[in-house]
Amino acid sequence: MKCIINGDSFTFEREQSIQDVLLSLDLDPKRVIVEMNKELIKQDNYTEHTVREDDRLELLEIVGGG
Repeated sequence: MKCIINGDSFTFEREQSIQDVLLSLDLDPKRVIVEMNKELIKQDNYTEHTVREDDRLELLEIVGGG
């Protein structure tokens, strides 16, 4: 299954939840904002949304600092 994440092509063995995609990319789901196919997804719903062939994800990682 191919999808586009932040403009780059990624291949996964199967369709999976947004949560699983983030974990496979070593990202903490609590620190990432996700837009899927131009729709902002709430963090509470990451396990409910399935990433499928040709989906487009934009990920923004929240980083603290000072």
